[in-house]
Amino acid sequence: MKPSTNTAGVVDPEAARTAPEVYTEQESSLTTTTGFSCVYFGYGSNLSPRTMKQRCPDSLFIGIAELKDWKWIINETGYANIIPSPGDVVYGSLCFLSKRDEMALDESEGVPWLYEKQTLPVKRVLSDAERSSDWAESGDVQVQAMSYIDVQRKAVGKIEREYVVWIKKAAEDGSKCGMPSSYVEKYLMPFLPEDDEELEDIVMVRTTRFGEHSAGVVPRGFASWSRG
Repeated sequence: MKPSTNTAGVVDPEAARTAPEVYTEQESSLTTTTGFSCVYFGYGSNLSPRTMKQRCPDSLFIGIAELKDWKWIINETGYANIIPSPGDVVYGSLCFLSKRDEMALDESEGVPWLYEKQTLPVKRVLSDAERSSDWAESGDVQVQAMSYIDVQRKAVGKIEREYVVWIKKAAEDGSKCGMPSSYVEKYLMPFLPEDDEELEDIVMVRTTRFGEHSAGVVPRGFASWSRG
């Protein structure tokens, strides 16, 4: 597969080999004809490459990236958010998105009444294999990535019960892709319940709506929130 590019000029020759899902011939054709509209930085449930592939079929996983001087929290809606915080760091997944998938995420994230789209400078985290290869000789890979941020609700809250399973999955998959375990322990674990028995009846379901131009994926619970 040719190196993936987008309008931001980002090239990652390892993207195809490190993607956790294998493209079928049909999916490859769709990606070629659709093209990529942006690079996306997912720090919540979308930190999981598996989740991203399920929600955004055209997406191409690049790897893990870090965002310095921001902090991961669960805000008053019960879902993940990031806030400016000097000295802290946020890890997330980087993915190329098609326009169709970007539109679907816009709808899912409640743009602009819940989350707003911002472009942030993130640094690609190299895997062990990349560090020992010629890829590392070029130094740090800085990327301007789009992310969704709730700029209105910055207070710390309690995580939604059904959202716990998604964050646990994100933590597990992110760690497998190179996210430090110390990050999970410091930022994510304090928001997660200690008793897993309370989560046994939770079903990981997202309501999907297909329209003429986009397919929206909407988490339950967001509908009750409006912008302040």
